[in-house]
Parts: sequence; C-alpha cells; structure tokens
Amino acid sequence: MIRSEFLEYIDTKIGEIPAWVIRPKKKEEKYKTIIFYHGWSSSRDNQVFRANILASYGYQVILPEAQFHGERGNLDYEKKEVVRDYFLRVLMHNIEESVSVYKAAIEKFDAYPENVIVSGHSLGAITAGSIYTFNKKIKAALLFNGNMNWQRLVEEIKKLEDDKDWTLDRRYEFALQMDPMIHIEDMGNRPLFMIHGEEDDVVNPLFDKEFFEEAKESFDNGRIIYETFEKTTHQLTTHMLERGLTLLKEFE
Repeated sequence: MIRSEFLEYIDTKIGEIPAWVIRPKKKEEKYKTIIFYHGWSSSRDNQVFRANILASYGYQVILPEAQFHGERGNLDYEKKEVVRDYFLRVLMHNIEESVSVYKAAIEKFDAYPENVIVSGHSLGAITAGSIYTFNKKIKAALLFNGNMNWQRLVEEIKKLEDDKDWTLDRRYEFALQMDPMIHIEDMGNRPLFMIHGEEDDVVNPLFDKEFFEEAKESFDNGRIIYETFEKTTHQLTTHMLERGLTLLKEFE
C-alpha cells in the first residue's frame, strides 16, 4: 500500500466496520469529506491509492469495509450462486451501516455536515446511490459503474436462479421498494454524477441511462450527469476519476 508523506492515514473501526480515513496532514477544523464504498470482491485496502488521489485535492476520504470482504471475511465471488445469494445482502448491509459511518464522519472525524459526498465503484456505487437517495444531508453523489435502476438490478440477479427461492423473493421485494427510480423526488436537485465504462459487461451502463432519462427533468441543468468513457470496461480509470473530481469542484 503506497502512502503519501503529505497525507494522514487513520486505520480505525466504526463500530464493527474496519475503515481507513485518509486526509491532508494539514489540520483543519472541519473537512470536506468523501465516503467511498468499494466494489464486489474488493476491499478498503484496494481503494487506498484512489483515496490518495482524492485526498490530494483536499478531501478527507473514508473507506468502509463491506460485509464478507477484506477483514470481514470472504466469499467465492465469481460463483453465480454466491452473487445470487449475497449481493443484495451485502448491499443492504452497507446501507444499514451507512448511518453509523455518516455519524462517525461528523462526530469523530470532523466532517463538514453540509459537505459530505458519497462515492463508490460498482457495488459501492450502487450503495452510494441509495445512501444519496435517502439521506438528504448528503451533498452529492459521484458514482462509477453503478446502477440507480434497481428494477434492472433485481432482474439481473433473478437470471442467476436455478430454482425458485422464496427467501430471495423477500429480498427482491425490499430492494424494489428502495429503487431510486421511484424515489427521484427525494433527491432534491442535489448533484448526482454517474460515470461509466462504455463497454462495461458487468454492470450495463444503459441501466443508468434509463434512470437519467427518467430523472433529468427533476434536476437543474448540470446537476445530474450521465457520461460514458469509450473503450472502457468495468473499471475505474484515472480519466474517470479526474472527470469526477472536476464535476465535484464545480459545486464546491
């Protein structure tokens, strides 16, 4: 793990959640803060270099560890039955724990209450999009290769079923109730930026495009963005990160 001499690294726990807090060494009374959620099969440690980049632009970055990832255990992430049985479970657990993470950002790590941004990649972007939708104190969301269209998310997971499983049906029902697509009015015109690899074959970027077309009339010009990067698959490139930072800077 590469560390910068200009940044402070805090290895901490928020309740039972392992987390990194990475921020400029220069002490501030309050920090503008990005809570960044990692993707399926990844970990908080794998996001440290990205956090280094974000922190070098003045942000405090909090990296929570998801259930069954990193220090919290592991799964055979490539197996379709594992994705079927655990993806929504981990997603919902992230959302439940986000209350504690947000509270710790404000009370323990001196985040500006009015300047907390949620971000993430893949599963982490789906997590961040839901947190943005329902926590109206969040300033903005920066989502990489995510999905704000949970009807499509549930449809994709259902394709992994071999036999009907009624326990999964309860999970699907709950997810559909939380679908950001039916809660656009809760977003309150806060900045929402969705950035995708055009050739992503893991999370179809067209799902977010459908959401964008539905939601754009509820946002002022420039406050909701959907963009794709050509010749890019399911990855978060430096160019995508640069674009995301540029969009955030426009609303500081």
